[in-house]
Amino acid sequence: MDPKARLIARHHLGDRLHWIGRGGPHADLWIVQAWPDRGHMLSAQGATVDEAAADCAAQLRAAGWVPSHARLEWERFKGTSSYGLFLRLDGYKRQLLGVVQHHGSEWGVYDEEEETWTYAPFADLQTAIGWWHAATLPSLHLPPFPTDGK
Repeated sequence: MDPKARLIARHHLGDRLHWIGRGGPHADLWIVQAWPDRGHMLSAQGATVDEAAADCAAQLRAAGWVPSHARLEWERFKGTSSYGLFLRLDGYKRQLLGVVQHHGSEWGVYDEEEETWTYAPFADLQTAIGWWHAATLPSLHLPPFPTDGK
């Protein structure tokens, strides 16, 4: 099994993840299976692992499941073009990074620990966030930066 695919699926499903693999008529789809609290196993498929796992997690949530596993999530601050990267774990929520659009093509990242802002073009900041993630939290999947509002 592809470790990256498993990391992405666990990001959405935590310990509810049962199986992940390729399937479909041409083996071009990702299939994700998860256990609900009660009942039969849930299954979803999609063009990407992220899509299939997100669909499976939505089915679990509809059945009353509340995620408690460690995960990273981007969250937009209401009424702004700013986002925060949060660590969530069993009801605990901590902002790790703040990202804000600044003067058109420039974006800024606020490092909570260093209490500093770094400004650069968005592609450069994506690279820097990837390096930061690899150095600090490589066991958790870094979800893609939201594309709305850019």
